[in-house]
Amino acid sequence: MSSEDVQEQPPSTPQEEQDAKTGWIWFITGPTACGKTTIAKALAKSLGFTFVEGDDYHPSANRTKMSRNEPLTDGDRAAWLDALRADEAPQRVVTCSALKRKYRDLLRRVPPPNPPPAPPESRSTGSSSPHGDGGLPPPELEPMRLKVGFVLLDVPADVLRQRARDRKGHFAKEGLVESQLRDLELPREGEGEGDVLVVKVGEGRGVENTLEEVVGRVKEKMGM
Repeated sequence: MSSEDVQEQPPSTPQEEQDAKTGWIWFITGPTACGKTTIAKALAKSLGFTFVEGDDYHPSANRTKMSRNEPLTDGDRAAWLDALRADEAPQRVVTCSALKRKYRDLLRRVPPPNPPPAPPESRSTGSSSPHGDGGLPPPELEPMRLKVGFVLLDVPADVLRQRARDRKGHFAKEGLVESQLRDLELPREGEGEGDVLVVKVGEGRGVENTLEEVVGRVKEKMGM
């Protein structure tokens, strides 16, 4: 094919860019102290979206545990993820650790592959436990009507520890870094997580460079 056969694409019009945004919600994810809030606020501003601080949805019991450097269990996270999912709306950028695949699936409203059976008393009465044995919602989830994307900030452990040590006034302390790194499940190619954009952070790169990559990859994913 000659260069004459290649048609240059005209630049997107403001209306086309607005149409590309419709129906999207982005979750900025990763362990504590990875920079979720900084990146999420800047991305929301770039897209003209609403910024939502996911930590605000934690019940007070979760905040108390984390302030004591106690890692959250799946059961602890259930009410938090429920609240985030219930409040999903288009054109938002939301911070949420979403460390495990099953947490990201809940935000996608994808049922777990092997949900635990209902306890005998639930089967006999026709009722069901709201979160089963594993502490996470059952598979009867209303389908997601939004297009969901994730940016996972991948930061070296030593950088996370230093950042957590240095920041003031946050309930999540340095002691949570190790447990969150143990929980972290990076997406693996070919396993159905093509909506997760992994961005390396803190390896000699400034915030501006990281943000430039995040905004560029998000807009490409959205077709902008």
